[in-house]
Amino acid sequence: MDENELPYFPFLPDPWADAAEDDGFPARPDLEPVQEQEACVWEQPDILTEPCPCCGADIPENPFPGYICPMCWWKIDPFAADEDAPSDQNHGLSLAEARLNFRVFGICDPWLKRDADETE
Repeated sequence: MDENELPYFPFLPDPWADAAEDDGFPARPDLEPVQEQEACVWEQPDILTEPCPCCGADIPENPFPGYICPMCWWKIDPFAADEDAPSDQNHGLSLAEARLNFRVFGICDPWLKRDADETE
């Protein structure tokens, strides 16, 4: 016997031997021709977005206070008066400083990245 050949065991029962064609089931489903099925494409619902105030990435429209942008880690602070006002939720960092940090470091606060790197 070739080493790639599988042994044949004629004494094992055939589970499909008792299946009848008139039951409405085929005798051997593995021999049935394969029916082509439509490709099932899952589509996400359209979510209204707006740009992040720091990096411009798409975030959900009207995010709740404290929402963190996954791109730049800026916490949405609706209570900040203007771009130069320190943000309580962002450890006193202003939006103007965060934008500059994002352009330079790729994150709104480089200290956050350092802390994340130390925990890894």
